[in-house]
Amino acid sequence: MELTSKGTGKILTILLTLGVVLSSILVFTTFFYAYFYDFFASFLASIDQAISVIYLVIFIITGVFYLVWIYKVHKDLRSINSQYPITPGGALARIMIPIYNIYGLWNVFSTMGNYFGDYSSTVKQAKIITALLPYYYILYWLTNILDRLIVRGHIINDHVIVSSYVLDTVLVVIYLCMTKYILESLQIMSTEITSNSKSQIEAT
Repeated sequence: MELTSKGTGKILTILLTLGVVLSSILVFTTFFYAYFYDFFASFLASIDQAISVIYLVIFIITGVFYLVWIYKVHKDLRSINSQYPITPGGALARIMIPIYNIYGLWNVFSTMGNYFGDYSSTVKQAKIITALLPYYYILYWLTNILDRLIVRGHIINDHVIVSSYVLDTVLVVIYLCMTKYILESLQIMSTEITSNSKSQIEAT
């Protein structure tokens, strides 16, 4: 069985890895901005500005690929099992519609984790996805709120600003791990389906 999400997933993984690297650099530069401003102004300001612009571009591109990938993942899940409870369009709605996504974001990934957990070959991946989900969910909303307050100037505390960059980086790392294990689970299931189909053909 050919997975429609495989190619997009690989690109998303690359983008998330790049996001982790860039976000880590911004943690470093922000730390010096907050606590050693003279050094930052002399040596790091231009680097910080350039990395911030690149990170913003990567963030937007990653967001687009993320939505495409989620759609294709659910398309694959429905191909594997037509009774899978979330459709591709339903997955996007759960993530994109305000208020509804408070429930929907959790529902999309918890349903996936539970589904993978029902198969002995993907139990390991399911346990990791399920274990990471609470951290992903909490950090997703926490960083969203913090980042908006900082951008609007409601928070100017240096400790909080540095912490927000650290939390952003941790969030990307967690989502990168979840993405890899979702891809791995789908690949295992796809390989099993292909193997079973070949066995049935050979048996006849």
